[in-house]
Amino acid sequence: MELIFWASVSVILYIYAGYPLVLAVLSLWARPTQKDENYIPSVSLIIPAYNEEKVLGDKLENSLALDYPKDRLQIVVASDGSTDRTNGIARSYASRGIVLREIIPRGGKTKALNSAIPETQGDILVLSDANTMYRPDAIRKLVRHFFDAAVGAVSGDVRLVEAASGHADSEGLYYRYERWIQQMESRVGSVIGADGGMYAIKRNYFRPPPEDTIVDDFVISMTVARMGFRVLYEPEAVAIEQGTLSGREEFLRKARIIAGGIQALRMGIGLPRLRQPVLILGYLSHKLLRWLVPCFLLLVFVSSTTLAYKPLYALFVAGQFLFYGSAVGYGRDILGLRGWRLCGIPFYFSLVNSAAFWGIWKGVTGKQKVTWQRTTR
Repeated sequence: MELIFWASVSVILYIYAGYPLVLAVLSLWARPTQKDENYIPSVSLIIPAYNEEKVLGDKLENSLALDYPKDRLQIVVASDGSTDRTNGIARSYASRGIVLREIIPRGGKTKALNSAIPETQGDILVLSDANTMYRPDAIRKLVRHFFDAAVGAVSGDVRLVEAASGHADSEGLYYRYERWIQQMESRVGSVIGADGGMYAIKRNYFRPPPEDTIVDDFVISMTVARMGFRVLYEPEAVAIEQGTLSGREEFLRKARIIAGGIQALRMGIGLPRLRQPVLILGYLSHKLLRWLVPCFLLLVFVSSTTLAYKPLYALFVAGQFLFYGSAVGYGRDILGLRGWRLCGIPFYFSLVNSAAFWGIWKGVTGKQKVTWQRTTR
């Protein structure tokens, strides 16, 4: 039990502290790429949509206002079996150059992308969520990296706004931590998975994933990295996106992502090649082990509880009860803990990892549907 305890603690510490330290050391031998501010390739901006009537008009206005030559930018809405006014809104922009691609019957985001992309013309594909609003220069900031032949994809900085007050601060802290890791990974080689709200990929390197793929952004970008091209993170390519408005929404969103990651592992897609040691390190450390954190946390709890007759382990048990108790107290606002912002950290940590546990089960059993339910995020 002691071996299980210390091994599990060591893995958790490595995931959250050791891997960032390894990246910081590896970044001393960074592999810089070239970029050209005057590089203006043709771009197809593809917006997969399912029942996005609340945001699609704003998204299309945002897209038409981008600071990019109009004759070099194609905007396509890939409507995946929408049953609300999504298609009508897209058609109303036809005179302004918006292309609507209707996919019937509904089959999920991956099917929508696989159906729409062959009908686009741009040398660069920019994939965007319907509720992700770009800064005017975002596409220019993304595509300037493709001047370098070693670059196959570029992910942007999608910033969350107006998330639920219960987890907004902790989620913001988490994403600052994530963005730092992505910056380090980008310097060293490639980020491990692009942000589905805003990323660009060379058309020639797009490989259609299986249509039942859940985490299309992860698989598509990792396939580019697997091909030997770099996937970069560009912090100056900025967009904003509505955050989740409740803990339940965030739980379901995180669970879906983890389920999709486990599904991809089961299917053997988006995996590094054996001759890519740095990419393997990133995949194992940033994704696979991170997905499995709730399992290690459970091992820590069970082993320390079993060993609680020893003073050292009794302290660990007490610490865990205090940590998880403050998470529950914050979530339910017991004893006014919601007013203690510090308690938001164990709350969000517990929320994310309980969602990961649920996602692992859904990924292993194949119970996560490829189609998604419309949420605020």
